[in-house]
Order: sequence, then C-alpha cells, then structure tokens
Amino acid sequence: MTENQIIIGIPGKWKSRTELIQTVASTSEGYLLAGNIFHNSEKNITFQAQIQDYEPALKETFSYASKGSFPETLLAEINDHTFTVYILAEISGTGTVADLIDAGAAILRAGGLAVKIETSGMAHSKEDWLKLHHNPDILSVYAHFVTIIGEEDYYCSYGMKAFGLPDAVTLNTMSPKEAAALLNTFNYFHVGERPLFTNGETFSIRQDAPDFTLTSLQDFRYEEDHPFYNPFGLWNLGESK
Repeated sequence: MTENQIIIGIPGKWKSRTELIQTVASTSEGYLLAGNIFHNSEKNITFQAQIQDYEPALKETFSYASKGSFPETLLAEINDHTFTVYILAEISGTGTVADLIDAGAAILRAGGLAVKIETSGMAHSKEDWLKLHHNPDILSVYAHFVTIIGEEDYYCSYGMKAFGLPDAVTLNTMSPKEAAALLNTFNYFHVGERPLFTNGETFSIRQDAPDFTLTSLQDFRYEEDHPFYNPFGLWNLGESK
C-alpha cells in the first residue's frame, strides 16, 4: 500500500470470483468490479480493488477489530468466507470517506458479511455499516473510522488520515476516560471545523477544563509502509504549565 491510502476489507461466501463479479453487477446499484478496478460511472466513483482468497486468520482479526462485539454466529460466517474484497482509496478529503462508505455498502449488498478498516484496525457489522451509509453524519463517520488506543506511555488516535488530517496523542497522565474525551473532542473539532492549528497554540475541551499545548510531530508509531502510519503526522497535546 501507499502511505496515503484507506483500505477496507469485506469478506463473503461467494462460490467463485465469477459469481462475486456477477453478483456485484446485479445488486450494487451501478458498481462494476473489473480486474483491479471498482467503478460506478453514474456516481463517478472509482477505487482500486483486490480480491483475496480464503485467509485462515480472518475470523481472529475481525474478532479483535470488533473489540469482542461480533456475535459468534457472525464470526463463524466470517470463518467460512471464500473471498475478501479489499477496496483501496487514495485520500483526498472527506469526500473520499463518503464514497468509500458507499462502495463498502455496495459489496455488502452483494453478499459481504462485515467490514474491517485495515488502516485503523476497526471492524463493523453489515447492519452497522449500512446504517452509517443511510445516515453518514460527521460524528457517526468519525466514530466508525477513528479509534483511541492506550499505549504504555501515551494515548493516541488511529484513523484520522481517512480525513486527510493528523492523529492526536497525549501522555499517559490521566485516566483512559479523560484521555478519550480529550482526544475525541480535539479530533472531532478538527474534522468538523478544519481549523489551522499552529505549534504552541492551546486547546481545551471546555472553558473550565485544563489547557493543552499543541506540538506537531511526525508519526513515530509505525514505519511508513504500515497501514496504521499517518503521513499527515500527529498533534501532541501536552499539559500547559
């Protein structure tokens, strides 16, 4: 992958690649899967696509990415998959995310079982993704593409590159709940308002809450070829003195 891609994977139980391609053409409302291209001429949407054969570890990765929320019946279905369709989107702003949600819904209507966002390690059921597709407000889209993770020394977000923006990080000096509130509020403000943050600027989630000083960083968490790597970098939220 290139560092500025969002990738989603959708497994299904199609009998053959031919059946997969034919089912997409007949059920996905204008999409065609041809070679390595997934295209809808009416909506002017084009993505790269890859069809992968059975992957033995897929059930385990979906279980982990769903944070244990997938029922065993769905995980059993995923374990019985025959192919996985991967859709690769070059990042160009929030419009890319909306089109990717639409493309994912098309594969789900053609027999896909669930969606995993490879570039943030999150998984969503078919029903959840189609609900998002029906009502893609900014807060719901953010919640589906961005997650907060606690590492040994810091808390950080993964997934903001879907919006063409840096992720956020803060030192492990507060509770997980407080850190999630800080990072989610900062990120959601960043996605919704698109402010031009500068080094040394301060941010607070409320008027009576502590200020945090912003420092721009390169993404130090993964190598550039890792799906989680954010080419737009990080905003470090440090406690103001």
